[in-house]
Order: sequence, then C-alpha cells, then structure tokens
Amino acid sequence: MVIPQILIQSFWELDRKMDADRLSKQTYPTDLTEICDIPYIDDGHEYHKLDVYYPQDTKKGAKLPVIIDIHGGGWFYGDKELNKNYCLHLAQRGFCVFNISYRLVPEVRNDAQLADCMAALDFIGRNLAKYPADKRRVFVTGDSAGGQLAAFVAAACLSDNMRKAYGISHRPDLKIKAVGLVSPCPYLIPKGGFRFYSPHVLGKNYKRKDWAKYIDFEKTVRAAKGKYPPTIIFTSFADIVAKSQSKKAYRLLKSRGTKVVLDKRFKPSLNHVYQVLFPDSADSVRAIDKLIKFFSKHS
Repeated sequence: MVIPQILIQSFWELDRKMDADRLSKQTYPTDLTEICDIPYIDDGHEYHKLDVYYPQDTKKGAKLPVIIDIHGGGWFYGDKELNKNYCLHLAQRGFCVFNISYRLVPEVRNDAQLADCMAALDFIGRNLAKYPADKRRVFVTGDSAGGQLAAFVAAACLSDNMRKAYGISHRPDLKIKAVGLVSPCPYLIPKGGFRFYSPHVLGKNYKRKDWAKYIDFEKTVRAAKGKYPPTIIFTSFADIVAKSQSKKAYRLLKSRGTKVVLDKRFKPSLNHVYQVLFPDSADSVRAIDKLIKFFSKHS
C-alpha cells in the first residue's frame, strides 16, 4: 500500500507553516552580500533560481572557497529560502555560498530534481568568474532529501554513464573537492517504511528507466569509479528519519576507500538536520565548524 499523495502533501503543508514560524523568529546575519533569485535555467520557473552570499568585506579580486547547498524537504517541499539562514552562516565563515532551489514532487520526480541540481552546477561553473569564487575549491552539501541529491550530484559529476542514464547532457565545469551530507537519505530503494513513500518520489514506472539502478546508493558510488570525493556525514540521537541511512552510507563509502567521517551526536535534543534548522545554537555552531574544518582540510 502506498501512502496517498494527499496525506503526504498535507504533512508537508503543516511542516511549511512550522518552518515559516521558526524562521520568522531567527536572526539572520547582516554582514553579507546577497544576490538573490538568479535564474540558472531561463524558463521563468520559480524553482529554477539560486542565491549567492559572501562576506561584505570581501576584497576586490579575492577568491573565496565555494559551497553549493541543496535544501531538504522530503522531495515534496521547500526551496532555497528554507536554508537561507543556514547558508548565510556558512558564508559568514569566509565562503561564497550558492543556495539553490529545484522543482518538487509531484510536478516532477527525483530524476528531474537531480537534473535541475546538475543544471545549477553547470550554471555555477560557467559563471563563477562573476563572483569572488575560487574554482579550485568547490564543495557540495545538502540535508535530508537534499543530502540524497548532493550525494548523487557528486557521483554524476564523475560518471558519464550516470549522466547519460539521467538524460543529463553536460558535465558541469566544476571539480567537487569534498561533500557534506546532513542527515542524508541517499537510499531510494522502496524497502521498509520507505516503500510506502518512495513511489511518489520515483514514479510508478521507475523500474523501466535507465537511471533505476542508481537508486541503490552503492551503484551510485560505484559509478564514480573510486574517485568519490571525501565526505563528512552528520546524524544525531533523535534523527529518526535518517540515522540508519547516514550510518549505512558511512559504511559503504568507507568500504569503497572514500575518505569519510561520521559525526553522530548522542544528545537527545538533537534531531533531524538540527544545524540547518537552528544554525545559531551551540550544537549547530559546533557542527558547522566541523563541516568547515573538513572542507578546508580537503581544499
């Protein structure tokens, strides 16, 4: 039995209201340059846009390391505004941050969402020179469903076969140096409780698609042919949504020879994507600092 789509959308509508209330109470950094609503596909679609953030005191000609962030939301919900405060905190630490939106289920399925993210990377690669951005130091991060997309983007940038399977014609002119996955859900195989949800994300006839094999994250990592970027994965005690997937992804990457770190916090109050939800908290600052340290180590 598949969960009716109307129930899923009702859940995410409730989450939308809670997020709006949460974000309205947060303090956003103000010492940053923000360039917003840049179309990465010029088709007028509201979700084919991205923002760029970097410190206001960045000197002319400076080249900052780059972070590309992909928001979560169960593939059904969200846009770049959901992660804006989190991305601003990343930019405060001396990065040029690209915060992207992508189309959502049910308008599209997961394969088109991946294609959107790859189109955003392609646009960023072609336009980095317009910003204080260092093409030699590019990192990708994502949380929850965005963690799945970030994990797959990292492999697709390295695999001609994977891009072909997804119908992606261009390889972005970017080399991803490291990946940060926050409570990621990279295993899309309809098993366990996910079998009630995933048909909406994948589509009814996904098994007939060329990309179907890549919903097994192991096949995605193999597509990178031993070149999958160094990765840090975050989970937490109350991360009911993604704790098991985060640990499984860690074991897989480690077994494949990838440099990988698993940051698992046992504090009971820390739940799914806590550092994205509350980037000002002491626990979140610690996690963000660890992400930045990991990226800097692999720059």
